[in-house]
Amino acid sequence: MSKLPFTVTALVPVLLISQLQQDTAFTGQQLNQQGMLAVNWVQQSGEYRALTYQAFNIAKLTFDTAKSKNISRPAIIVDIDETVLDNSPYQAGLLDSNKGYETTTWNQWIKAEKAKAVPGAVEFVNYVNNNGGKLFFISNRTTKSVKTSKINDLEISTINNLKAVGFTGVNENTVLLKGEFTKIINGKEDNSKQWRVDAVKNGSADKTKYTVVALIGDNLNDFDETIGKTNQERRDFTDKYRHAYGMLNVNKGIIEPAYIAIPNPMYGNWETGMYNPKAFNKQSAFDLTPVQRNQQRRESLTRWVSQ
Repeated sequence: MSKLPFTVTALVPVLLISQLQQDTAFTGQQLNQQGMLAVNWVQQSGEYRALTYQAFNIAKLTFDTAKSKNISRPAIIVDIDETVLDNSPYQAGLLDSNKGYETTTWNQWIKAEKAKAVPGAVEFVNYVNNNGGKLFFISNRTTKSVKTSKINDLEISTINNLKAVGFTGVNENTVLLKGEFTKIINGKEDNSKQWRVDAVKNGSADKTKYTVVALIGDNLNDFDETIGKTNQERRDFTDKYRHAYGMLNVNKGIIEPAYIAIPNPMYGNWETGMYNPKAFNKQSAFDLTPVQRNQQRRESLTRWVSQ
């Protein structure tokens, strides 16, 4: 009689223990390396470029539609990172390190002014600016690397980078970064993008009131920051507002801007939306260890296993 069944059975606990040991020793570098294909997809695939061109073609149609409806002073609002500027080299630089995103290294990347334009972005932005529209860049980049400094070094570098890759209409009035047009809510300063969008609408941005006809970003939060934190909440939001994606809606004088999404598989609120920090008695997804993040990434998968 073959002893093979007994051998396999005896190996199962050993394999489980081995996997457990690997998981408990899981490092930040191993976690980072899970993003290698995502970064390669952005940098190497024609499909990524096809989707960004497609998004900006839809954005152009949206802008042309607004003009055909005689909408007064149409404006387009775009996010910056992974929407019009490609920061995938920064992400690639993290893959072989044990560190994740850090303000220090991110600010160094901004000041290097090396980001390239997302395919299709320059042509679209310049088309809007050259054809009776106004393009605003609203980003959660901060204006300065040192809060107490009088020099807005990060704003200067961001504007330089945008100009260097060919964007027109780039200046301090059209580039609105985190910390500008804030509101005090419940005694605390609120940096929501909504207040900067409102500044475009009410004329605070450049002394002219505009009608926002499209919001373009790589994150659902670029469209609405109240959509929720979990991915279930974010999927529900997307389904509820499915009519807004790629479509400008004008009904009885009420204008609902189009939402136009740029693909970003590298990072974003979709990732933190996978995590449940309370399962580990943590307050935030950013408090989770690489082991805990890896575990919840695995648990988030819908699997099919062949028999």
